[in-house]
Amino acid sequence: MPMCPNHADIPRDSARGCARVRAQGRRPQIEALLEFVGYSEAWRDLAQGGVVEAERTDAVLRVALEDTPGGAVVEVAADDHAHAAQLPADVVRLSRERMAELVERIVHKMHLTRVCVIPVGKWRQVFEAVANGMAQNEKWRAVDSAANVELNTRDPLVVQPADHHTLRDLVAAVLKHGTHPTHGIAMAAMGTPLVIEAMPAGELAVYAGKASIAAEVRHLLDQVALKR
Repeated sequence: MPMCPNHADIPRDSARGCARVRAQGRRPQIEALLEFVGYSEAWRDLAQGGVVEAERTDAVLRVALEDTPGGAVVEVAADDHAHAAQLPADVVRLSRERMAELVERIVHKMHLTRVCVIPVGKWRQVFEAVANGMAQNEKWRAVDSAANVELNTRDPLVVQPADHHTLRDLVAAVLKHGTHPTHGIAMAAMGTPLVIEAMPAGELAVYAGKASIAAEVRHLLDQVALKR
């Protein structure tokens, strides 16, 4: 999956600034803020880090990184992928659960403080696809119940360190319960040239804008792959 060249100005999907959702839990002192941010507002920051729209239609948005010296794409496929036998040898195979764990390790070990989650389709499609898988996640239920304006947009949901577990659960639900490409999600780091795309078919693509980041991703992938 090649990296994509930069694109021009991106149209605004939402005229609204942002909607903030605070999950109500038993321990309010550690509650985290999950924040929807207007697409154009978030894109200004993401574009500075080399994030590009690899494909944009009315139905789908595929996000990647612009091509840079030292950049790389690390690809992972589920061990039950429908075309596992035809995949290139350098595509690492993991269980879908381990793929979600890898995402959490990457965002945690790299100390990514703000990760923008962007739906491939629209949020309504993602919410519907993961409803059963995320039913027990209290923070996600709070987001779901408050996300009215955002349902027909691709406004990014900003995830902070305290919610990395929720991000892992969301990726796991997409990989387990998603049935269509529009149920996929991209995760773009603010301030770090890194994009992760999780697709329901059982595909994970990690776009790293620097050789050092790619090396760290591969190291974490090796750890997850060898875990018993």
